[in-house]
Amino acid sequence: MKRLISAALALCLALGLAACGKGPGGADIFELGAELSGMAEALPDMTSVSSEGGEATGAELFPYLSDMDYSLVAGFYLSYATGGSAEEIALIKVKDAGSLPLAQASLERHLEGRRNLFRTYDPAGAALLDGARISASGDVAALIICENSAEVAGAFRRAMG
Repeated sequence: MKRLISAALALCLALGLAACGKGPGGADIFELGAELSGMAEALPDMTSVSSEGGEATGAELFPYLSDMDYSLVAGFYLSYATGGSAEEIALIKVKDAGSLPLAQASLERHLEGRRNLFRTYDPAGAALLDGARISASGDVAALIICENSAEVAGAFRRAMG
């Protein structure tokens, strides 16, 4: 009897974990975003927002990051410098991998807008943006802006397999 109860509990736990936060492509962008943010060097205080709060919250916050049609998005994660400096870690997960080039292009436009802004009022921040990395794999596009952007972008690619 104890074995049966233990097996049932183990099965429930496994099913619960399998259902947590992963979409069709399997990538949990909230967990991945937090891990990548943890790897980034010399980050100031950061504020994180995501689509995890639900469709309405995600639809309201997403336009800050991307101009792509939100109906194509399965979820997003954004961690940005609270004090207004240039650092950001952003992930966009699309519903269909065919939309991944749209997500990547929208991150490129977002990055260019940030470059233009920082060239005007913070040249040091603009230099950090020049080292930014945009990467895409599977159904997720990433924007990495930090001191060690290349290293964090490499970790993103490895995590995505």
